[in-house]
Amino acid sequence: MQLDWDDIRVFLEIERTGRLSQAGKRLGVSHTTVARRLRQLEDEAGCTLFEPSQDGLVLTEAGALILEKAQDMENAASAVADMLGRYNNSHTGRVRVGAPDGFGNAVLSHVLPELIRSAPGYEVELVPVPAHHKLWRRDVDIAVSLDRPQTGRVVMRKLIDYDLRLYAHPDLLPDQPLGRGDLIDFPFVGYIDALLYTAELDFNRHISDELRVVYKGATVKAQLDAVRAGIGMGVLPCFIARNHGLVPVLPDEITFCRSYWLLYPEDYKHLERIRTVSGFIYDQTQKIADLFRFSPDGEATAAKK
Repeated sequence: MQLDWDDIRVFLEIERTGRLSQAGKRLGVSHTTVARRLRQLEDEAGCTLFEPSQDGLVLTEAGALILEKAQDMENAASAVADMLGRYNNSHTGRVRVGAPDGFGNAVLSHVLPELIRSAPGYEVELVPVPAHHKLWRRDVDIAVSLDRPQTGRVVMRKLIDYDLRLYAHPDLLPDQPLGRGDLIDFPFVGYIDALLYTAELDFNRHISDELRVVYKGATVKAQLDAVRAGIGMGVLPCFIARNHGLVPVLPDEITFCRSYWLLYPEDYKHLERIRTVSGFIYDQTQKIADLFRFSPDGEATAAKK
């Protein structure tokens, strides 16, 4: 057999996406090209490598047999390119970073452009969406996650702990002090249940099952805008809610703390571009670590603005 490396790349992307069209998008070619290369590989192998299912194309027994070796080939190709880059002292390569929308839009969108200034040969792609970024499918190269993986070959590092509090627009609050039992009389803002990608974000349920949630958004930004508009109270990260004129409600009683984790596949741990970008994200986050903590004085100053 005379295997073509491009055919192996097609094989891997089909396995990850389950769709010829999606594999084509990731490879930058048409789905007809993907189909042709798959057919070419199967003809060379003398067997079928994928079969249709309700979830798309899945590996046959023969396909599963060669998957690990195909991944080894991909990792070897990346390692060769990385070694040559270091030998030539050229910092090149594309790195895609996935992050929750709050951290991605409030932090990474501001600090990652600075990386390009210091390493202009890199191409950085930021994907700040409210979803799990699947490292095993290579949707992203580096992921910032709210959940610490319990299984899988992943390099993980705690990035930062961050505080959250219940916030409201000043016009929504009465003049007299509130108690926890009074909260059921107020409208609330929260996540869309069906799109809640991690139980870590189900804050309203921790406060009370009787809350009246009148507005739901899939992103932190959508919820922040609703709270700022006085639509309802909402639990928000302090580093995002601060400086928007919002008031913390029962900040000593209703407290949440969550963690961001920095993750990438173990196969990438020797790649210079992965180490550089992940290290940059960690260092820049540590420089602004105080922003992620709740500060009564800082919140009071921000609420007066």
